[in-house]
Amino acid sequence: MSNLVIRSVAGIVFSLSVLASAWLGPLILGLLFLFFAAVGLYEIYELQRHKELNAPRWFKGMSIGVIIYLQVFLIATESIPLSYLWILGLLIPVVFCTELIRLDESSLSNLALTIFGWVYVVLPFSMINLLAVVTGVFDWTIPVGYFLILWANDTGAYFFGKWFGKKKLYPKVSPNKTWEGLAGGILLAVSASVLVAQYVTAFELRHWIAAGIIVGIFGNLGDLFESHLKRNYHVKDSGNIIPGHGGVLDRFDGLLISLPVVLAYFKLFAHL
Repeated sequence: MSNLVIRSVAGIVFSLSVLASAWLGPLILGLLFLFFAAVGLYEIYELQRHKELNAPRWFKGMSIGVIIYLQVFLIATESIPLSYLWILGLLIPVVFCTELIRLDESSLSNLALTIFGWVYVVLPFSMINLLAVVTGVFDWTIPVGYFLILWANDTGAYFFGKWFGKKKLYPKVSPNKTWEGLAGGILLAVSASVLVAQYVTAFELRHWIAAGIIVGIFGNLGDLFESHLKRNYHVKDSGNIIPGHGGVLDRFDGLLISLPVVLAYFKLFAHL
């Protein structure tokens, strides 16, 4: 079987699993993205091993990362009240104290990288649970609409960059990204948002168009940032869990930056 066929099949299976998880309800959606968050966090911590001998405290980072995700998931599903966030406040001193006990020359860098993994990976992935209940009740069509727009942006950026790309967007970070690709991504994301608005009626057309613009801009920023990380650590892919597509971070780089902004927009301006 050729690499192209393997890549295509893997991409289709992956996309269908994401869409199906939303349709199957909050528990399946939450569990699938807990898996993605854990794998993505593992990939971030493993990237450090490509550059330095001292990597972040793997067990501590992974354990607390899972707790953070579960806190957000349980609050989103109204399994626990919002006031339970105080539990996370107790974990912060634990993290700092463990580094104080070790007191080696890598303590500060390990601490920073451990926390970076939570902020960059775990929190954005956990927000998919909040997006699904942004209107006050679970609505599987909202995350599905978001993903269709996100993937439209990726598709537009790739093909417009390939066919028309001439002006480099940020060659020091990603030599293949172009301004034409950025414009194509935004154009296709907005087009997809118009289509999504016809079927996902939780928000008006103007709000979906705004979401398309946000995804087009911040999704590409997420792509650039992940490219910067991989270039910094001298690796081609963040992992190899998805055949032909790389790791979880490679597949969700646009989500990690755009989803928090889309969620904030919907919460502040669309759900009044």
